[in-house]
Amino acid sequence: MNDARDDLEWAMRHLPPGAERDLGRLITHIDEELERRTLPEPNYIELATSGWWWTRMRDR
Repeated sequence: MNDARDDLEWAMRHLPPGAERDLGRLITHIDEELERRTLPEPNYIELATSGWWWTRMRDR
């Protein structure tokens, strides 16, 4: 499974500190919106180790 949010997480780990902070601020807003627009997906809780965003219900 791959997700655009996974790609953002990868990018965060490979950016220099200043760019990481800037992207981190944008990702925070994206994460807040994703959490606001989705519900917890109890069947995917084991995917939380991959990223909390995998534990949210959404159209696939």
